[in-house]
Amino acid sequence: MAKAKRNKQAAKAQLKARLKLFAALALGLLVINALAGYWLYQRMVVEVQHERLQLLTEQETHNRARRVQTLLDDWRQRMTQAVHAPGLEEMATEPDPERREAFANGLAENFVDPLAVRVIPLNEGQLDREHEAPIRFAELDLIRRAERRETTHPEMARVDGQWQLHLIRPIPIDPEKPVTATLLVTLDANGLQNQLAPGNPALGQTRLTQITPNGGRQLLAQTGSALDGERHEVTIPDSHWHLTFTSADGLRLQAQELPALWLVFMAASLGGSLILAWLLSYVLTRQFKPAPKAAKTASLTGSATADQATAPKAPTTTPKKKQTADEELSDPLYHDQDILDITVADEDEDILGLGSDDSWPAEASAPSQGETKVLPAEIFRSYDIRGLADSQLTPELAEHVGRALGSEAQEHGETRMVVARDGRTHSPELSRRLIKGITATGCHVIDLGVVPTPLMYFATEHLSETSSGVMVTASHNPAPYNGFKMVINGVTLADDAVQDIRTRISHQQYLQGQGETSTIDITSAYIERILSDVALMSEVSLVIDAGNAVTGTVGPRLFEELGCQVTPLYCDLDGTFPNHDPDPTREENLQDLIAKVQEVNADMGVAFDGDGDRLVVVTPNGHIIWPDHLMMLFARDILTRHPGADIVFDVKCSRQLNQLITSYGGRPIMWKTGHSPMKAKMVETGALIGGEYSGHIFIKDRWYGFDDGMYTMARLLEIITLRDESIDETFEAFPLLPATPELKIPVPENEKFALVEKLIEQGDFKNGKASTIDGLKVDFDKGWGLVRASNTSAALTLRFEAESESALKQIQELFKRELLKIDSRLPIDF
Repeated sequence: MAKAKRNKQAAKAQLKARLKLFAALALGLLVINALAGYWLYQRMVVEVQHERLQLLTEQETHNRARRVQTLLDDWRQRMTQAVHAPGLEEMATEPDPERREAFANGLAENFVDPLAVRVIPLNEGQLDREHEAPIRFAELDLIRRAERRETTHPEMARVDGQWQLHLIRPIPIDPEKPVTATLLVTLDANGLQNQLAPGNPALGQTRLTQITPNGGRQLLAQTGSALDGERHEVTIPDSHWHLTFTSADGLRLQAQELPALWLVFMAASLGGSLILAWLLSYVLTRQFKPAPKAAKTASLTGSATADQATAPKAPTTTPKKKQTADEELSDPLYHDQDILDITVADEDEDILGLGSDDSWPAEASAPSQGETKVLPAEIFRSYDIRGLADSQLTPELAEHVGRALGSEAQEHGETRMVVARDGRTHSPELSRRLIKGITATGCHVIDLGVVPTPLMYFATEHLSETSSGVMVTASHNPAPYNGFKMVINGVTLADDAVQDIRTRISHQQYLQGQGETSTIDITSAYIERILSDVALMSEVSLVIDAGNAVTGTVGPRLFEELGCQVTPLYCDLDGTFPNHDPDPTREENLQDLIAKVQEVNADMGVAFDGDGDRLVVVTPNGHIIWPDHLMMLFARDILTRHPGADIVFDVKCSRQLNQLITSYGGRPIMWKTGHSPMKAKMVETGALIGGEYSGHIFIKDRWYGFDDGMYTMARLLEIITLRDESIDETFEAFPLLPATPELKIPVPENEKFALVEKLIEQGDFKNGKASTIDGLKVDFDKGWGLVRASNTSAALTLRFEAESESALKQIQELFKRELLKIDSRLPIDF
């Protein structure tokens, strides 16, 4: 019996060992199967499905392109019928425009939804912006190409938010004959969007893009949506159009199939692995048997005695006394005290940072409602918030600014704000904390990333979701500075509105909530908008100096797509501004640009400031075209098309600008310096253009009215390329008087405004006529002088202009004398 029992126990032990070994072997083989299965799945399923998706994407792209091609063929056929109409060649030389118009109207029946059919005699194409189907510079360029018998494909154009299609052919159609006219047909293309982007939108996204010979790129139509699908692009034959298709879930489902072969293989592999594990466990466990336990000796009593003799003695224990409640709480085991709960000596508080102070709360601490904070008044300036990033404009303050702006925006009916930043080294952190503050109020954020200020302004105009935004930038100031330019509900904050933000922060008057952050690419939409508006009549070689600031990320691309031959200078983003400060109003910062223009024999050069809303232009002769000089050309251009228009300029601009505006029949309006007050004045007066000597130029004609250095440069190129002369020759028509650049006198931030007020009250300028719109400007018969407190730096800003150098010197000496009467310590070096 004892032996049988021992054998039974040994069998059980052997089975138990076999099961353990089987489990270990099975687990190992399952891991091997999983790795092999994953590798095979990638080869047999994923790669096969990807190849099928590629094939289906290409097929779908070509199918959709063929439908667009069919539409183009229909238009060409209709155009061919029109140019072969009897009498068209004779009508091309008809001197009576009414007869030509009547004949052209008869051809309209060949087309669907025609807006205009024009027979335009050779070299007689003219701007006609008021027509339902206007002729702008882009259309003039199309006419010129047709007159030269260059290839002219159908072209789409966006006019006041509506799509129009241009078809053009030279007359006569025979290429051996000289061109006498062109036939230009313009169709209403708004109903063509579905035809231009055909196909089932559930299968993927279709984008039809037009790339014209002058470099213009426009998105014509888009249907469907896709994120990370397979993408394929084709060029529509004999057109400027490119069709891009990106697959979506609908097409991916078609590319999928049940991985039957892989499943069969894996099932067989798993089954075989389990059988193999069982066999191995059987074979291996038979190689050894567990040793039987030692037989018991003599008697149970004797065995027990031996065990007791050899066993280690158990320790003697004393029953633990149950703790009382008070004893339990005093036991260190139950302590849950933070280290900072200990008593700290008064003299140690400063070392540990536990003493009370007026600093901003740490990032982890939410600002408390109703608490009053003392803020540095000098950073809340006339039209933005700006200061030293490390000491005045800290990340903590940026979060409070975000809370204030998010609350202000929502109280104006906005639910979202756009946020952008420049390339300064501290801008990413300031932007992050700013966004954190905005979203903490329940306001959503659309993050534009690193883009120039004009793109932030453009986003508030272009996006349907919001008209509010904030730009993290210190504009032209040196690298240690940063700041915020703010727009709430379409209005740029200035003066009292900026102080309201300070008050809101001071009293912690914030809304509470949790907003979300999304990102978009606004650059492509911005460039496409400019390309739809501006057309250059010839190629221009242009040097762009971005000063290592944020405009370098957009400017070269924009002007290359406009058709310019671009030479970039300091266009690499570097927030330390290693080559020069991003301030183009200082002549020393323009010397490298002038040298590069002359080195590469460029037509002109342009320098942008730190955030791209200002510009200064230089010529091949080394002349600097200051912004008030630029304004003369723009004023003449606009007044020839809009007689009697209002034109706004700041107190620092040349007297010559005032006289030119009057001579062309416009109404000159002088106003205070600053991008915010200038924009507000333009809205008030309905002016089509405004400009400052510092380089801010605001164009409302065909644009949105905000200050944009890149768009201003594009419009300048448009004007220059229409004239058969160099930029030096163009500006020779606008002679300038002897004048100084902007002069700066450093003064403490908290004294500059009071000093100007004293000068206004006590200054003796003899028979001069004083104006106090912005600081003190005194006009004399032979010139004028200005002194004002800078809104962007701790300085007084001065400028002088006169009919002669001697008169200029006299006016400067007069201002110097009166300033030193007010404060003899002023470091005046003129």
